[in-house]
Amino acid sequence: MTTLERLQTGVGVLSPAELYAELLAEQPLFILDVRNEVEFARNQVRGRRPIPTLNIPYFEFIEDDESAIARVPSDRLITVICAKEGSSQYVAELLAECGINARYLLGGFRAWLDFHAIHEVVNASWGQIVQIARPARGDLSYVIISAGEAAVIDPGLQIHLYQEVAAAAQADVTRVLLTHLSAGRLSGGALLANTRHTLLYMHPYDALHPRTLLPAHLDYMPLLGGERLPVGHLLIEAHWFPGHTPGHLVYRVISPAGDRFLLTGDAVLLAGCGRTDLGGHPAAWTDLLFRSLHATLPELVTDETLIMPSSSMGLAEARADGIVAAPFASIRATHPGLRASSPAELLPLVQGPSTDLPAAIDTMLYANLGLRQLNDDEIHELETDPSHCVLAR
Repeated sequence: MTTLERLQTGVGVLSPAELYAELLAEQPLFILDVRNEVEFARNQVRGRRPIPTLNIPYFEFIEDDESAIARVPSDRLITVICAKEGSSQYVAELLAECGINARYLLGGFRAWLDFHAIHEVVNASWGQIVQIARPARGDLSYVIISAGEAAVIDPGLQIHLYQEVAAAAQADVTRVLLTHLSAGRLSGGALLANTRHTLLYMHPYDALHPRTLLPAHLDYMPLLGGERLPVGHLLIEAHWFPGHTPGHLVYRVISPAGDRFLLTGDAVLLAGCGRTDLGGHPAAWTDLLFRSLHATLPELVTDETLIMPSSSMGLAEARADGIVAAPFASIRATHPGLRASSPAELLPLVQGPSTDLPAAIDTMLYANLGLRQLNDDEIHELETDPSHCVLAR
C-alpha cells in the first residue's frame, strides 16, 4: 500500500489516483460498496478484469453491525467505498475494530467520478498528443500540441485540465474540435471556446436536435469533411464519418514525418462502435455507420495508423500504462464492427436492448446544444452513469 496514510484507527486511506494505479496493475482488490442499491446499480468501480465486489448498504451497518460485518471476508484487504467518504470511513473503522484489514476511498465514489488521468500518447520533435481519460465513465479526450499551438478534441466540462496541459507545453489552445455533438457525455467545447481566441469546430448536421430539429445556440465553425486545419507543424484533416451521429467527424493528424493518427470519436472504439440509437433512428444511422466503416475507414488508415477513440468500453481496453489507443492492425481482424458483413449484422452491436432511452440523453443533448443551462447538482446527476454513447460494459 504505497503512499497510503495510516490513521490512528489503523484504517488506510486510498486516493482515486492510487486506486487507478492498482486497477491498471491488476493488483488484487476486494471492494465493499456501501452505497444504496440504486446508486450501486448505476455505476461501480471496474478494472481490467472483474473485481470481487460486495454491496452492503451503509444503513445495514447502522441497524445491525454484527450481521453486516459477518458478511465481509476477514482474510483479505477490504476497500470500502461510499458516495462521499464519510460512510465508508465509518464502516472501515468498524471492520478494523473487528480485526479486518480495511481502507476507504478518499472522497468516495464522487471523487472517483471526478478523477482524470493524463497520459502522453506521443512525444515527438513536432509536438505531443496527450490523452485525458475519465475511467469512471469511459470518457476520453485529447490535446494535440505543436509549435506553441494546441487543439483540443472532445473536451469534457473540466476545461482547466486542457488549459493546464497546454500551458505546461507553453502552448495556446487555438482550436476545439468536436467529433460529434454527444448525447452520452457533457461537452466542454463551448466553454473552452469562450476563452481567449479559441474557435469551436463541428459538423452542422450535429448542430440540430436529432428528433425536434431545434438548432444549436452555439458559435461554431462548420466542418463538412475535407478541410485541413494547421496546428503548429501538424495538419489535422476532418473527414465526415456518419453513423453514431449524422454529423460525426473523424480527425486524421499528419505529422511532418508522415506519421498518421486517427481520432475516431465514438464511431470506432477499440473493441466496438458507439451506439446508433440515441437519436431515435437506429436502422438509418446503422446504415450510415456501416458505409463509414467499410468504405471511408479503409481510405484513412494503414496498419500503422494509431486509432484513438473518445470513449472506452472499460479498462480492459487500456494498455498497462493506461493509454487507450492501438494501431489499426491490432484491431482490424477482431473488431466486431469491421467484421459485420451487413447493416443488419451490425445493428445488434450498436442498438440498446430497449427502445426507451434514458431521459438523461435528451437533457445532455439540450445542454450540449446550448439550449439548456445546468447547475452543479444536475451535472453530477447526469455524469454519475457510465457514458451512454457505448452499450453497457
